[in-house]
Amino acid sequence: MAALDDDNINIIGVYGMGGVGKTTLVKEAARQIIAKEKKLFDEVILVAITQASNISNIQNEITEKLGLKIEERSVDVRAARLHDRLKKINKVLIVLDDIWEEHDLDALGIPSVDKNKGLKILMTSRRLEVLNSMGSHKSLPIDILKEDEAWNLFKIVAGPIAERSDLQSKANKVAQKCAGLPIAIATVAKALKHKENLHEWEDALEQLKPSEINFRGVPSAVYSAIEMSYKYLKTEDLKSVFLLCSIMGHNAAIEDLLKYCTGLGLFHGLDTIQKVRNRVLTLVSELEDSSLLLAGSTPECFDMHDVVCDVAISIASRDRGWLALGKEDVFEGWSDVETMRNYNLISLQHTKVSELPDELECPNLTFFAMVNRDSCLKIPNNFFKGMKRLKVLSLEKVNLSSLPSSIESLRSLCALRLIDCGVEDIVMLGELVNLEILDLRNSGIRLLSKEIGQLRRLKLLDLSYCYSLKVASPNVLSSLSRLEELYFFHSFDRWEVEETDNLRSNASLVELQYLSRLTTLKVRVPNEQAMPEDNIFLGKLERYKICIGDGKWYWTETRTEASRMLKLKMKRSSNLYGGIKLLLRKTESLYVDEAEDVREMLDDPVNQGLPHLKHLKLSNVSDMKFVIGSRMLVCCLESLDLHSLMNLESICEAQLKAESFGRLRFLEVSECKMLKNLFSFSIAKRLRQLEEIEVSHCNNMREFIIVEKEEEIGENDNLEFPQLRSLSLRYLPTFNGAWYSQKTLQSVTWLFGKMVLFPVALEELYLDSVNGIEKIWHDDQLLTVSLGVQSLTRLEVWECHKLKYAFTSSMVKSFVQLETLIVFHCDEMEDIIEGILGGEERINNSIRVFPKLNSLKLNNLSNLKRFCCGINPIEFPFLRKLEIKKCRVLSAFHFETASIGNNISFDLSVPRPQYLFSEK
Repeated sequence: MAALDDDNINIIGVYGMGGVGKTTLVKEAARQIIAKEKKLFDEVILVAITQASNISNIQNEITEKLGLKIEERSVDVRAARLHDRLKKINKVLIVLDDIWEEHDLDALGIPSVDKNKGLKILMTSRRLEVLNSMGSHKSLPIDILKEDEAWNLFKIVAGPIAERSDLQSKANKVAQKCAGLPIAIATVAKALKHKENLHEWEDALEQLKPSEINFRGVPSAVYSAIEMSYKYLKTEDLKSVFLLCSIMGHNAAIEDLLKYCTGLGLFHGLDTIQKVRNRVLTLVSELEDSSLLLAGSTPECFDMHDVVCDVAISIASRDRGWLALGKEDVFEGWSDVETMRNYNLISLQHTKVSELPDELECPNLTFFAMVNRDSCLKIPNNFFKGMKRLKVLSLEKVNLSSLPSSIESLRSLCALRLIDCGVEDIVMLGELVNLEILDLRNSGIRLLSKEIGQLRRLKLLDLSYCYSLKVASPNVLSSLSRLEELYFFHSFDRWEVEETDNLRSNASLVELQYLSRLTTLKVRVPNEQAMPEDNIFLGKLERYKICIGDGKWYWTETRTEASRMLKLKMKRSSNLYGGIKLLLRKTESLYVDEAEDVREMLDDPVNQGLPHLKHLKLSNVSDMKFVIGSRMLVCCLESLDLHSLMNLESICEAQLKAESFGRLRFLEVSECKMLKNLFSFSIAKRLRQLEEIEVSHCNNMREFIIVEKEEEIGENDNLEFPQLRSLSLRYLPTFNGAWYSQKTLQSVTWLFGKMVLFPVALEELYLDSVNGIEKIWHDDQLLTVSLGVQSLTRLEVWECHKLKYAFTSSMVKSFVQLETLIVFHCDEMEDIIEGILGGEERINNSIRVFPKLNSLKLNNLSNLKRFCCGINPIEFPFLRKLEIKKCRVLSAFHFETASIGNNISFDLSVPRPQYLFSEK
């Protein structure tokens, strides 16, 4: 962290042997920065180089992390776009993890650090020379743990058993055998934490003898440790899944692992996809507990340490006849016919392949996977002819505008994945009658041909992101009688209305009622008339994302993602018969737009009170006076979003059960013109899990909480919101500044004070056009601690015309995390900080007022005279951007009384110099 703080060091390297903890170290540094524990950068971009062996893939990762969309395929054009985007970020850290060879940063699109002082690059590698070749200004070695450090780590991971009197000496020797490498210590300690017999620890010592195998430079102690942990896995299922995970790269999808396991038939007796999914999730969790797997970036993914991956691949190559190559490998061994015949699995997912043979004779092969790294590489027509026993075929980014003819000879194939392969014609796939999994995501197909209806054993069909798919031949879907899971999101949506008099040219949703095993459906139905009258089959669904109506829906909503999602946009939901009502019983995320009978739908007894509902969003509904009725069970509810409910008078109709809203985390209310408050006091006391509140454009909002009976509130009865991170109030012209009203508090005009404890977790506060507020904070200096502004990182105040100051001098020392301060168009504001700074605040004639403030914007403040009133100098050591505009009384920044950071960007619209910090 010291190197990251140093303005003279722009490229930092971290090096050390595999398993020593380089990746863990840089991830923790990035986590601390992102978590604002030590905020130094506006953007932090972490890229695992092991995922991408060429410039294009690395560029893809950087653009994805930046949220930048670049359509051009040329690496030079993409580099230029990236270069321009990164130059616009004031302070950015790029972490390039696990570099094996020199990369040209400029060719990737990363600007020169010499010309962009706000840019820093942090790199990790096993080799110091690689870091030096890429211009590292300071390279830090990561050494193995000392003996006492290794023993302490071992005890923490293994638990109390490591210090049991009869085992401690053996446990200590086991820890020493791990050679001070954290990855070895973690896996061995996890494997032994439940071993209570002395002979098991003695056997572990025997297994931890240094291995003679030197695979990809893995230290022998680490190899032995991971191999021992693998052998200690309790079941063959765990071992097989662990080895499969090793060929899937970083941050791999659990759903892809599911498809591999299903295709290979790993789990005997599990006859449905969901049963296999449950088993896979359980095994992944067990492997994570053993430290052989790592958690992925989302709950839907998993990861694996590079060293663990290398050992797993070595074991599989030795014991199971696998050929699994890494990205640094170049495979040209096709001509070794005898060796190729013995392989059971070939994985070239991260390998450079220069060319493929015309035909590959692999009679024992059950699994073949390849991710193409060369756009010119094509698969010969007869390539798959000698793979008669192949069960899983997975190709990604391979040029397959026309399928190789030999694919139709793969009659044993159970799982076929052709991802982003440009496939247009899939007629040939109808010959693969044993297929159970067909995954054609992001393909170029235009027609779901009638031949696909021959796949009578198909259990899962994924056509997601097939944007060109406009025609699905009639009766194809109804022929897939064993289908369990159907994915059509961002794909075909031209469902025809079922009419007996006319022949259809496209698929109808009526066909789905013949799929008696269907449990998962992800589909969009723009024309609600296409929903069949008899849709009771929908009630059998266990996982679904269904959009009905012509709304512009977004599938990925990270805050409200759920496995059972329903979105409805229609005049009357009652037009949709019993199946939809049955879905509502199970729905976790419900979005309703423009319906006229929402109240009836929410209160329908058939829906049983929506017991599983976690996320509710209602918009453009005119006939609702309240949302939550006494029949609704709102204790599973995490987010509530109400938009443009023009006649809404109350969120809740009456007193609810005691546990209601106890899990609510996100609340957003906008354009509800008749709403005067949010909740009753009794409900508000339960909102201790709230993380975000946003209220905007509610013209009649008076206060947040209504006290129906004064006896509800005791003398010391406060409202507390301990988890609240963000509060945003915008365009509330009648809001008086009080959280709740009471006869004795009618004139309250502060936002936070004695009755409401400001949460210590609050990071962001936005006030925009809240004209009733005269003070944000109560004047009582004793409240400074309880107001808890120590976590606040961003404060924005816009068009609050009664405010005379933003905060008081007594609060200044509490703003230790504030990074951004914006005050805009507040007509009555005279000072940003009110009160005279003196007494105990004055230390050595200097006050460190805002130690992390990097952006200060003051705009259109017609009466602002100064930043603060007092005689003490002020320091802004990290200030990088200062903007002062249209402040006609205040006209300049007085540098003699304010210490500011270097490299500051000025935007001062001033007629003549005056003081910002007044001495009077």
